[in-house]
Amino acid sequence: MVASSPLSPEKIKDGLTTKWLGRTIHFHHTVESTNLLAIKLAQQGAPQGVVVLADQQLSGRGRGRRSWHSPAGVGIYCSIVLRPKTAPEKAQLITLITGVSIVKAVALRTGLSPRVKWPNDVLINGKKVAGILLEGRASGARLEYSVIGFGINVNNGLADLPEDIGVNASSLFMELNKTVDRNALAIEIFLQLERLYHRFQREDFAVILDQWRRNSSTLGQRVRIWQKDKATEGIALDLTEGGGLIVRLEGGKQVIIHAGDVEYLRVL
Repeated sequence: MVASSPLSPEKIKDGLTTKWLGRTIHFHHTVESTNLLAIKLAQQGAPQGVVVLADQQLSGRGRGRRSWHSPAGVGIYCSIVLRPKTAPEKAQLITLITGVSIVKAVALRTGLSPRVKWPNDVLINGKKVAGILLEGRASGARLEYSVIGFGINVNNGLADLPEDIGVNASSLFMELNKTVDRNALAIEIFLQLERLYHRFQREDFAVILDQWRRNSSTLGQRVRIWQKDKATEGIALDLTEGGGLIVRLEGGKQVIIHAGDVEYLRVL
């Protein structure tokens, strides 16, 4: 483990220039899952912008029932309550704007060049440094609430990464060779996310999609996308207005994928 300054909700709130995001922070040294706590708060009526932040998760959750390794003292594990005024079919865009917000914040704070990988990862030099999980509840044509969670490998050393994923994962410290201030990074992420979420609420979907495209590692790649036991292979062309991935298959047919695990395939 690399020596790292402690997470401090006081320092984060003192440094924030956001209007509503992060103005209330529920900080925990150790939790089972920040998303589960944020969902509970949302169900109890917590307003938009409430943050659950932890120094360690015992059962960090990723997409598709996966776990997110969340050791103490090195990462950012965060979930945010949102109450979007938009149709449920647009909810996936919240994942996209969160990915872009993390990319922008990391670039500004470290000088690194992260990229978003569809649908919910952030990569640096092809290795995963952050994952995003969106959960929520819809009632008819309305979203009651959404909770967007993310885990970032900030000051993890190689020993802080699980052996089975170490070859495909990295951290900001490992890429930069120096520690990163987690409080300053959290402040920047909240600021970037509030700005993009404002666009989302105004239904400026074209702006959001354009920003995602410009930061994407996926578009133009030959991909294999797994949905349960079914694989789809082709070239990732673009996104739909709702954030689905448009893929051109071998014979030229285009399909839209709304969720799945993406592998990048080498073009021989």
